[in-house]
Amino acid sequence: MEFKNYFFSLPRSEQEAFAQRAGTSHQMLAQIARGNKQIELGFADVIVAMSGGALTLEDIPLTERAEFQSKARVQAAHISQEA
Repeated sequence: MEFKNYFFSLPRSEQEAFAQRAGTSHQMLAQIARGNKQIELGFADVIVAMSGGALTLEDIPLTERAEFQSKARVQAAHISQEA
């Protein structure tokens, strides 16, 4: 599920609470959901964890660096499993 669909499906009060728990503002999350803002991997990890499994990193607009880091993380995990 795309972050946009997840976030905007929540009632406004839950959007506000989600933002507060994530340590950010509703406005920031709305910008991310609309695709106007890309975020770094650490913040994306927080959002994924807070979604309770509804979201993955692929559902969130990441910066170019965060996308690279995410792919490197997956590759490293795959290599570790082969060893």
